[in-house]
Amino acid sequence: MIMVHELKTDPGAFDDIVAGIKPFELRFNDRNYQVGDTLILRKTKYTGEEMAEGKPLEYISSPLYLNVTYILSGKLYGLKSGWVIMAIHCCDTHG
Repeated sequence: MIMVHELKTDPGAFDDIVAGIKPFELRFNDRNYQVGDTLILRKTKYTGEEMAEGKPLEYISSPLYLNVTYILSGKLYGLKSGWVIMAIHCCDTHG
């Protein structure tokens, strides 16, 4: 079943996806990601590290809607178990 996942994304990673130089997303696979899923990435004002230190969660810019076209799962090629690298395609903004 194809799912839609809305995800917080650090500013640098978000900008690299928009620029076309980061065609993948590395995530802990706590959502059972599948090829064909849609990722809605929301750019945060602060990084995850900064938010862990007390900065507030603030979204900036329009979200990106991406399709997952390939998944490399943990325990392959040195990737830790429980993690995935997803190839993403079709950068689009809505809103």
